[in-house]
Amino acid sequence: MKEFYISTPGRICLFGEDVDYMGLEVITLAINNRIELSGRIKDDNYIYLKLSDLDTEILFENTKQLITTKNDYIFSAFNMYQEKFPESFGAEIQVKSNLSIGKGLSSSSAFCAALVAFFDKASGLNSSDKELAKKAYIAEVINLNQAGGMMDHFASVLGNIIYLECRDDYNFERLNAKLDGLIIGDTLKQKETIQTLIIRKAEINQGIKWMVEKDQHFNLIDYPISKVKKEYLENKNIGLKRLIGILGIRDIVRKGHILLKKESENTKQIAVLINQHHSIQQQYFENVTPKMQELIAHACEAGALGCKLMGSGNGGSFLAYAPGREKEVMKAIDKGGGKAYRVYQGQGLKSSIT
Repeated sequence: MKEFYISTPGRICLFGEDVDYMGLEVITLAINNRIELSGRIKDDNYIYLKLSDLDTEILFENTKQLITTKNDYIFSAFNMYQEKFPESFGAEIQVKSNLSIGKGLSSSSAFCAALVAFFDKASGLNSSDKELAKKAYIAEVINLNQAGGMMDHFASVLGNIIYLECRDDYNFERLNAKLDGLIIGDTLKQKETIQTLIIRKAEINQGIKWMVEKDQHFNLIDYPISKVKKEYLENKNIGLKRLIGILGIRDIVRKGHILLKKESENTKQIAVLINQHHSIQQQYFENVTPKMQELIAHACEAGALGCKLMGSGNGGSFLAYAPGREKEVMKAIDKGGGKAYRVYQGQGLKSSIT
């Protein structure tokens, strides 16, 4: 009776929030907080899951394609592999996690990646890392008609720091940089990721439509941000405002890519880009809450070199980059009414079969 162990990390989007689902580039950093899945194959036609941290148990029969609705990650992942299994296939799975939910650390994508990896290996496919990441993206976003992109799934499977082009063929580059001094500042306010992204994506597409009508050569890949800013000065359209944000982040990702490929110490330059990224999110997406900004101010006063919002915003967490000042920054965030904890750069998907 085969037993499987799967472990997948959460991630920090170092540079690139809101541009992955628009087909642009991102830089992600996997962290040591992880989803851990252990499971064994049975021959009783039932799949049983125990989600220990949520005190939840799920049992369903392997009889037909399961109807999925919003957040049915388990059914969606299983449906992708059901035809590969015999009718008698069953499994007993236990999931544990020390990864915070709804805080911009990609907990749902790490969960989907772990589930997909389990069913993939249980079916004997043994897909490559790139294939697993794409399948996890399909399970969470495409099959469930969600609004997000694919950076989280690649970050969770590949681990460490990667540069990813979020468009066909999903080209990626593993970067050798090692970052320390990473603090997560939790505002203790839950965010509404899906609804936020649906609205934001619609506004961005509105801006794209506007620009295409003005200039048929407009595209997200290499169109100058200066031309969009000029158009926005003449027409205060919300779509154009969001589009400036997208192109601004696009340009920061590209600067970050060059910076992180260098072998020399780049602490100050990385911090500058982190702060610029946050400023763009704050100005053009208006998704930084007063509470988060207050906590960021406390973190900077305590020695953080750079801070930025993580995820879709309007709550959730932020990154404080504070090499050598970790304890002081965490204390300042806690004292300000948030909750801080340190994370470390981590590996990608791990698996074993016994």
